[in-house]
Amino acid sequence: MKIDSSFRQPAGLSIAAESAARVKVRLALLALATTLALLAGPCLAQSPPRPAEFAWRAQLDVPAGASLARVALPAQALLQLQTRDARDVRVFNAAGEPVAFAFVAPPPVVPATQLTRSYPAHPLYSPAPGARAPKGSVQVQVGEPGQARSVWVQIDGMGTGTDSAATPLAATRLNAAIFDTRAEKQRLTALTLQAELPANAPVRVTASTSPDLAQWTPAPLRGRIYRFDQSAGLANNTLELEQPLLLEHRYLRLEWEGQEGVSVSSVAGVVAIPAALPRLRAALPPPVMQADAALEWPLAFATPIAALALNAPQPNSLLPVRVLGRNDAAQPWRQLGQTVAYRLGAGAAEATNPPLLLPGASVRWLRVEGAQGMALGRQVLEASVEFTPLQLVFLASGSGPFELAAGRAGTAAASIAASVLAAAVPGKFEELPEARLGAVTVRPADAPGVLARLWPGGPADRTLWLWAVLGGGVLLLAGVAWSLLGQLKAKPPETPAS
Repeated sequence: MKIDSSFRQPAGLSIAAESAARVKVRLALLALATTLALLAGPCLAQSPPRPAEFAWRAQLDVPAGASLARVALPAQALLQLQTRDARDVRVFNAAGEPVAFAFVAPPPVVPATQLTRSYPAHPLYSPAPGARAPKGSVQVQVGEPGQARSVWVQIDGMGTGTDSAATPLAATRLNAAIFDTRAEKQRLTALTLQAELPANAPVRVTASTSPDLAQWTPAPLRGRIYRFDQSAGLANNTLELEQPLLLEHRYLRLEWEGQEGVSVSSVAGVVAIPAALPRLRAALPPPVMQADAALEWPLAFATPIAALALNAPQPNSLLPVRVLGRNDAAQPWRQLGQTVAYRLGAGAAEATNPPLLLPGASVRWLRVEGAQGMALGRQVLEASVEFTPLQLVFLASGSGPFELAAGRAGTAAASIAASVLAAAVPGKFEELPEARLGAVTVRPADAPGVLARLWPGGPADRTLWLWAVLGGGVLLLAGVAWSLLGQLKAKPPETPAS
């Protein structure tokens, strides 16, 4: 019996064609994937940053013959940093090559506050006309030269403070107190008062010192003490001294305005830290007024903020406020602190609020809104940020001029440990010659767009373009695969029977 196998032949040819098509698909996919990998490999590799890629640059004038030099970043450079740990800082030589550097002796983000012991208050009294001061009291001269008057204080029994001392008969208790601080040997930068205060009424306090209770020298203070109801933490009992104060062998006298309900029981001093450097201040641009009577500042930097200074532009104004921050537009606001922005008095006697400490706050948006039920209204507060000083020591390798650069998103850390650099330094870092800042170059800010709103700090431009190209390549790869698979599933044409 003869078997007709003509119907098997087309099936055999279809299987062979299908196998060949599968091989073509796999080879095409492999070739395209290999091409994309070869293209993406060099792009994804972290390329060394170039000076022109940094937002802020300044030439460095290095002293002749110096192999190591130190330099401090100015406030303008700190306003450009895109990382909170300053990893986007570099020092380049004339050939554009990065040189070794280390951050040295940075002050702590939260400086430790050291207080002296508390000194009890001894109230001052003014005797009634014709009355004598009690036995054991000490005469004190107060007032301006030529208008001095004699009052008295009971200093015997150092434990007697304001709370336990009753006003003697035939005497008027003054809004003032004496503190026996003659044994205090440390230099002070501020005074912290233990006091009872009326609610919602800032109190102005003045200070003076004397070696003999007769000749007094003013010790100017900044700020006012206050306590606001209905808000936990909205109070201040510390007054900064305009100049460091040494109280050894001297008495301290505090006087305050005549508000009802003010009673000072003791005072302690905030000890000066000799190594502490003054904070760097930079003004913020005008804020954006929101519909809910709040002020907002978008920040173009990630540098931690040490303090925020809020200035009331209107004289004789006072406003309790909350300060909030966030890093993303989708995040809720979080409270960073509370303060009172005020401007009271006139001329030389005008008092303004001190900066609000925000130790280490790194945010992309700042918001200020009224507290205690008070709204900002149309008041636009002026704001400045204060930064902790940042210093570095660099190796002057290669030829000059050298260049300090700051502000580049997506930059890896490159500083070395200060202990490593210290092995090559014969003395202390602060004894090294100082490099002077020269001409400054600031790269113009890019026009804001969708990406700028999504990522205020912004990843590097080349990274965004890279992912866009790779995304397009993946889509292309999927399109080719879909097309080849479609051809593979198509029914092959039938071969006519012979």
